[in-house]
Amino acid sequence: MRSNHFLDEVSSYIRSKEAKKYIEAELKAHLHQAKTELVKKGYKEDEAEELAVRNMGSPSDIGQKMDKLHRPKIDWKLMSMFLFMSATGLFLFWFLFKDGNSFSVLNQVYSVTGSVILACVILFFDYRKFQRWGWVFFTMGCLILFQFQFSNVLVNGSPRINIMGLLSVDSIVVLPLFLLAWAGMLQSKKMNVYLAAILYVCSAFLFMFTTNLQATVLYSLMVAVMVWKSSLNKRKILITAAVLLTTCVSLLLISLKDIRAYQFERLFAFVTPEKFSETSGYMYLKLEKLIEDAGWFGHFGSLGKIDFSNEMMTDFIFVTITYTLGWAGALLIGLLFLWMIWRISRIFQTVKDPFGKMLVSGSFAIFTAQVTVSIGMSLGLLPIISVSLPFMSYGALSAMINACLFGLVLSVYHKKNIILMKKI
Repeated sequence: MRSNHFLDEVSSYIRSKEAKKYIEAELKAHLHQAKTELVKKGYKEDEAEELAVRNMGSPSDIGQKMDKLHRPKIDWKLMSMFLFMSATGLFLFWFLFKDGNSFSVLNQVYSVTGSVILACVILFFDYRKFQRWGWVFFTMGCLILFQFQFSNVLVNGSPRINIMGLLSVDSIVVLPLFLLAWAGMLQSKKMNVYLAAILYVCSAFLFMFTTNLQATVLYSLMVAVMVWKSSLNKRKILITAAVLLTTCVSLLLISLKDIRAYQFERLFAFVTPEKFSETSGYMYLKLEKLIEDAGWFGHFGSLGKIDFSNEMMTDFIFVTITYTLGWAGALLIGLLFLWMIWRISRIFQTVKDPFGKMLVSGSFAIFTAQVTVSIGMSLGLLPIISVSLPFMSYGALSAMINACLFGLVLSVYHKKNIILMKKI
């Protein structure tokens, strides 16, 4: 059998076009090397080629083995958990609001369906095409944040802008853009620790001007994790981080004289809510009471103590879950979130592409921060800020952002074997 016929037969078993290209090149190099050695031993060109092909083995066996080894794969475990958690959150809303409420179950159905479709689209998109657009994404994110300065729509003190007149969003909407931006910029040869610090400070100021503490915290954690996991000098990162942190603390101390009484009250209410039971401590005491009354198996059939305010179905959805399903149900949900966090960390360890690793690390940071802060403040372990619980909280924006995160993680996993083979 001639080498070209051998390669054609092997390739006929390989379904991935990209994998087929690299496998053909690799086998061709092996055949050429084997043929050259046989010619040196005295074989004629044609004889050496046929013998080299024969020594390679069965083309069908090689093709099937290579197809199985190098074809794109879907992390069905993480994908299944993404779908399961989305369905669980949707079922919870149907149960709570099936008799009618100010919240729209139909809107939540649209949100969850759209998020699943978005995650699947990103999953099958080649994430590597985003890499060279890092600086563009960063510029776009900054320009969008700048637009919030001109917004006349305020929700809980934070400005919002409308997207095509369909969806009102706050500044957290730009997190996926900055995730792609930092993943791409950190691969640039021009990037260094000091430039990264300047870019972060400028963008963080834009976040702070939107008075959205949630978005600022999530963004800062994302950048910190991605920069630390990058190839930048760790010693310089620590020194620069210490300088930035010292500066922030100094500015905070200087600004204490301008803090109003009610702002101090909110801070003290977290430590001693009983002293502020009629004002800032009321919500802490309310959440604590609902958690205590939940019991192990909850009140699935009797939900009279929950007033179903906006906060109970968005920021404090974990309290609603605990009261509805009991401590046992809340523990199960918490363990499922913990498994998802562990799974994303495992994917990070298996990925070899630097750009892919940055995307996974940034997604890990945002998702983990959301889960940790949302559950922590619901249990009274952290001060109350507006943070949604992924998959469970009401709203399209949270669903879409987390769909982007999981879509990118799954896309990186989908291509990891191709990337590995390309490097080899």
